Amino acid sequence: MDSGVVFLIFTCFSVVGSEIHTLEYIYTALSKPVEVPGVYEFTAMGILDNEQIDYYNSKDKTKIPRQTWMSERLDDNYWDKGTSSRKSKEQWFKVNVEILMNRMNHNYSGLHVLQWRHGCQGEPQPDGTLAFRDGFDQYSYDGGDFLSFDPGHLQWVAPVSQAVPTKMKWDHSQTLNQYTEGYLKRECMDWLSKFMGYGEKDLKNQSAPGVYSRAKTTKTPGKVILHCLATGLHTRDVEVDIYRNDDHMTEADGVTSTGIRPSEFSADGTIAKTYQLKKSIEILKSDLDIYRYKVTYRGDVTAAGKWEPESDQVTMIAIVVALVLLICCIVAIVAVFLVLRYKKKVTSSRSSTTTDKELETQPLENGEPNGTCIPEAENLMHPNGEPNGTSIPEAEKLMQPNGKSKGSSPSGSIDSGRFSSKLGDTPPDSSDSSTQSLNAGGSNGSSSPRSNTPLLNGDESSGSSTSGSQRD
Repeated sequence: MDSGVVFLIFTCFSVVGSEIHTLEYIYTALSKPVEVPGVYEFTAMGILDNEQIDYYNSKDKTKIPRQTWMSERLDDNYWDKGTSSRKSKEQWFKVNVEILMNRMNHNYSGLHVLQWRHGCQGEPQPDGTLAFRDGFDQYSYDGGDFLSFDPGHLQWVAPVSQAVPTKMKWDHSQTLNQYTEGYLKRECMDWLSKFMGYGEKDLKNQSAPGVYSRAKTTKTPGKVILHCLATGLHTRDVEVDIYRNDDHMTEADGVTSTGIRPSEFSADGTIAKTYQLKKSIEILKSDLDIYRYKVTYRGDVTAAGKWEPESDQVTMIAIVVALVLLICCIVAIVAVFLVLRYKKKVTSSRSSTTTDKELETQPLENGEPNGTCIPEAENLMHPNGEPNGTSIPEAEKLMQPNGKSKGSSPSGSIDSGRFSSKLGDTPPDSSDSSTQSLNAGGSNGSSSPRSNTPLLNGDESSGSSTSGSQRD
């Protein structure tokens, strides 16, 4: 899984309910490459209500959509700007991981992780709009909280002493703090509303998910396995629950789960179009009547009920089908035997007739009947195996590689931010228009409030700056 590492720290912060919607962006940088499939030195992704909507890694270096509606509704300009922004952040993180390692007195033999998460939460209103509920802008190092923004007091919070110099420098820049507040409460909310609109329109055109339940007999006498499968899901927002009377069954009670996994992909195989989830439990057949299931999809109960036991009629049908197949096989074998026997008899008869004719035309002394001699046929085959000494040249391969193209959609991108090149200077802002540092001192000369404010420390040099194009 190419995005698993990004949830190393921040998944516990996600709050998603049927009435609260969340848009967030998570960036993860490692201090060095690791030889683990799907884990990269730098990854970034956008997440809408726990659904990944875009993705970038340091190997492919391209921001790509993870939802069909993102691909269809956002044009090439959005993705090009997003790619430039992610490349800028990748360089920013590369520098700042090293700065934090030095600050923490960590050596280079171990693996260290720097993460940044920012986003907003909106609550639906009676008029159909989303109202700002909360915003977050947080940094984490090696799994521990390092620095976070308090939008209510317009200041940064440093839970560890190593982050205090950066907090002091950032709080000294009210322009930076006001900019961060503005992004969380306005720009982020604008994109959240837009993305929710895109996704809702797409979901309205989708078919309802399917729910299938089955009680399957096992090899163990007196036991059955209960299965409940929800499939054709267009989001991961699904729960399959199993109850014994009114008690909710969990893994501790023997419930097994496949986990939410893709069931259908887009034509190019890069986007999961639908998902499925199956849960099972093995029980005594005598207890079947007290078990029930419930499937909740996108906050609504889609299906609920009890398992029906496999009836004797189903068993009888299975036996009849097996007998029919067995009879068909026997008939086929007998038919083949009779055909082969008949062919052998015909061949034997023809051989006997040929022998009789040969005796009637006994060749003369020259070896040919009637005293004539048939000349030996000329060998017309060329040594190369072709007649008349010619050969057919091998056909040349004329196949050429194919290419792909992207769809079009409205322009613009949320992937914007401004950083200087070191973590101690200023945080990478949400607009991605430039890069700043978590280090102290120095600025990148950009117009972003963060590009003139250090991030994590107050004594390291800021280094050079890199420019970006947008925040995500």
